[in-house]
Amino acid sequence: MIKLHFDIRDLFRVIRLGWSGKKIWTGLCGLFAAYVIYSVLVTVGYLMSGMSGSEVWSTFGLFPGAAPGKVGGVAAILHLLAMILAGAVFFLTTSMMCKITYQQLRGDDFFTSGEAVAFIKKHWGGVILGPVACVALFVGFVVSGMIIGWLAGVIPVVGEIAFAVGFIPIFFAALVAVFMVFAIIAALVMSPAIVGTVGEDALEVVIQSFSLCWSQPWRTAVYLVWTCISVWIGTVALSGLMTLALSLITWSSGMFMGDKLPAMLQIARSYFPPIDFGSPILHAYPEMTTAWSDLSNPSAGGSVLWAGRILGVMLICLAGVLFSYTQAAFASGTSLIYVILRKKKDDENMLEWEDPDFEDFDFTADSSDDQTSAESEAAGDSETAGDSGTAGSDSQENTETSDEPADSDKT
Repeated sequence: MIKLHFDIRDLFRVIRLGWSGKKIWTGLCGLFAAYVIYSVLVTVGYLMSGMSGSEVWSTFGLFPGAAPGKVGGVAAILHLLAMILAGAVFFLTTSMMCKITYQQLRGDDFFTSGEAVAFIKKHWGGVILGPVACVALFVGFVVSGMIIGWLAGVIPVVGEIAFAVGFIPIFFAALVAVFMVFAIIAALVMSPAIVGTVGEDALEVVIQSFSLCWSQPWRTAVYLVWTCISVWIGTVALSGLMTLALSLITWSSGMFMGDKLPAMLQIARSYFPPIDFGSPILHAYPEMTTAWSDLSNPSAGGSVLWAGRILGVMLICLAGVLFSYTQAAFASGTSLIYVILRKKKDDENMLEWEDPDFEDFDFTADSSDDQTSAESEAAGDSETAGDSGTAGSDSQENTETSDEPADSDKT
């Protein structure tokens, strides 16, 4: 078990905890699943809206963008569904990373990604339905206010007077609804950690979200800001190292490949998401544009063309590694925040809790079976000992009997 200080000093571990092969692999698998679901639904939506497959490919390439407002009808529903499902996969993947982090903090470094998948299959409802429940409560308050306003406008004389008399309760109900906005934000950010640590359900997600906002608002806000800063530092550092590695490859290998490598990189860049490499945002991080600044537009064909396409897929996978690290670092940070704040507000060290997944396991049955088998073995040993004793006595009697004639002959 890792010894924590249960304060902001523990959040310095975020950058290192995010660099975990199991978490990054989990993030890559989740990213691939979300990409497949999203791309298929969005492409089908565009096809239903009247676009041909070649038009979709020429316009978007490998990364079709959802545009519900442009397609309309059933296609818009598919685009919205694609975004919702991709977001759900992202939440579930983040919760799996939180579970791996929690086990890592407990000292279980052998907790695998497969076990995280089995865990999230059992507790996925809390991750998804927890924020939905918070939003439903907020919508319920808003709808109640609309109904009250409608009644006050429809009922003559009595309606407006009743509204004025009951304005203070209405005001405090609206104040609770405003507080719910912060609870919704807390649920969206912390639900993967609340479920991923000890497997809480949707109701507990709602309770803990309100509790964090009510009892530990400043710590929650400061810890989340510090986690975001740490994640940003780790991401920029990793992106810089990856860009330096790419620059080293282009320099060392480019000395002997001639125009092939620039052509391959140019082709590979055409398969990237629609990113403007000359944008002011990317100019703020020179390490992200250096590798592409001197690329020309050489003509390529044959094997170079296919090599460029394969290289594009490889570079997209490396970009997925960077994104997965960012997700893993943030998941590690939120897990630490939840463990720290539970200690602060409830005086509970969650790292000392028993694993809830073993609560339903019948240890008594196993111990009784072991005891029964042990008793049977002991009984078998005693019977064997008794048989051997009986055989020994019989052989002794036979020996005495055989000695009697010899004595008589001697007499």
